[in-house]
Amino acid sequence: MKLLILAAAMGLTAGAAQAQDVYAGVSFDYGQAQTGESQTAASLVAGATFDVGTLSMGAEVEYGAAATLGGDYDTTRLRMIGGYEFGTATALASIGGTRFDEGAIAYTGYNFGLGVQMPVTNALDLRGEVIRDIMKDGGTNATTTRLAAIYSF
Repeated sequence: MKLLILAAAMGLTAGAAQAQDVYAGVSFDYGQAQTGESQTAASLVAGATFDVGTLSMGAEVEYGAAATLGGDYDTTRLRMIGGYEFGTATALASIGGTRFDEGAIAYTGYNFGLGVQMPVTNALDLRGEVIRDIMKDGGTNATTTRLAAIYSF
């Protein structure tokens, strides 16, 4: 339910302004659960940001599937993301909702992250990020390290 409320809030905010940067990308994620288990995942990432001077803000959605056979869970995240431009690099911070799906069982919680994004070309950026998932209903908390390629339209 909280993910639905967050999605509605982001949708209302996005309708008030014109997106200046719409993007999609792929990432390689390495997740380390608090219980000591680890998992690699491939994620699809999409979002839109709006520039306000050197600051940017927007919304991002992602879906990550286990990259190895027998992976433990799939991940869905919906995040509000903000950035601050330092010359060619942009520092990123995010907060949002998380859902881990383990077959018939799903766990929900929230996430927050920090990262940096740097341009390779006018349309392609590389992103490095650390995301912390806090699961409230029996799931295991996890820390994910991400390397992503982001293509701006």
